[in-house]
Amino acid sequence: MKSAQRASLTWSTRAIVWLYELLWLLALPLVLLRLYWKGRVQAGYRENILERLGVYKKTLTGSVVWVHAVSVGETRACAPLVHALLQDGYQVVLTHMTPTGRATGADIFSSEIKAGHLQQVYLPYDISYFVGAFLKSFAPQLGLIMETEVWPCLVIKSSQAGFPLLLVNARLSKRSASRVARWGQVGSNIYGSFTQILAQTALDATRYESLGLKNVTITGNLKFDVQSNPVQVDQALALRKLLNPDFRILCAASTRDGEEKLILQAWKELLSKHLELANEARLLVVPRHPQRFEEVYQEISTQGLQVSKKSQLNSEQLAQALAEGQVILGDTMGEMAFYYALSDAVVMGGSILPLGGQNFIEACALGRPIILGEHTFNFQQASHDAVEQEAAIRISDISELSHVMAVLLSNHDLREKMSANAIDFAGQHAGATQKILAVIRRYMK
Repeated sequence: MKSAQRASLTWSTRAIVWLYELLWLLALPLVLLRLYWKGRVQAGYRENILERLGVYKKTLTGSVVWVHAVSVGETRACAPLVHALLQDGYQVVLTHMTPTGRATGADIFSSEIKAGHLQQVYLPYDISYFVGAFLKSFAPQLGLIMETEVWPCLVIKSSQAGFPLLLVNARLSKRSASRVARWGQVGSNIYGSFTQILAQTALDATRYESLGLKNVTITGNLKFDVQSNPVQVDQALALRKLLNPDFRILCAASTRDGEEKLILQAWKELLSKHLELANEARLLVVPRHPQRFEEVYQEISTQGLQVSKKSQLNSEQLAQALAEGQVILGDTMGEMAFYYALSDAVVMGGSILPLGGQNFIEACALGRPIILGEHTFNFQQASHDAVEQEAAIRISDISELSHVMAVLLSNHDLREKMSANAIDFAGQHAGATQKILAVIRRYMK
């Protein structure tokens, strides 16, 4: 099936994109300096820099499908789809923007990389020459861009190359839709350069269509198809056997800058007001970004709480630290299944402050009751549905957070009910992979 007709670019779009690209070129020295600066904390930012400038060594030999997953969340979300593409016999070039995303992909697809069926590279900076070099190197037959990663030169250049380009697992918040709408025909031209937009929800589809787009299909959210790492789940269950069965463990998951302080304050309020929980309640704090691990460690200490780093403990030592009532800092990457399986309930980071929320779907799939803040615009429909189905509780302030944490940890029947609801919620929304594959296979015939 040939690529669907895509929007032709107006003169205003061409002018805006030309100016945008000029600004990119002028800023490039500063961008490279910023890479070097960020490399002080994460060495990965100083590695494979030439790839960001369009210099690649292709190792794939067959028909190539290009999948772009900017960072950790998108990489994990695309895993079921990538595995299905590999099973169909395609080779995959998987692009990222962050070292953590690349490391996550290296872990998930280690055997496929070793077998030569999948290659990871960084996406080039959004300058036509770099993008053209990337497309020339890998000559993809199909491109899949995950969620919201819409770079003007990348999209337009790919459209001009003639292969089908799909925006997959696409979401569009109200704020983002308003921002794109302000650009008028320019925004519509760029999004219209996609062959097709495969939206997560009807609400996302409506927002795309409000921009005048006709190429929108609802296929669901790939995050509901992600399977938890069974080894990590087994490790967590084995650790629970070493602990007092009366312990109730709360996981503050994927927390963002400023949220840990608020959650810790709520936790201390819980311990002071509910003495019956003081000997049984335990807390895990798992920051979203690894460069903040040390900062969060210091914040926990500053709050007057004993803390240990998970990375420095074996199973017996971790059990001992929990027995002593220490807060455990989850300073490891790619182990969310372990932290969720170890916990009895989850406070979802990114939602306490206006940051849009982080992915709580894996926690639901493992049957963990969820506490959400008010700020979940990145998961608007999913969070609404989770609350409606009583798989999640939404709180409005820190005092309410402390109260809800206490209620969940002390009420066994409520946890059991919410756990069952969470599993049902996750199961009901699965199936996006097959819907997206059906679209892909039509284009690849």
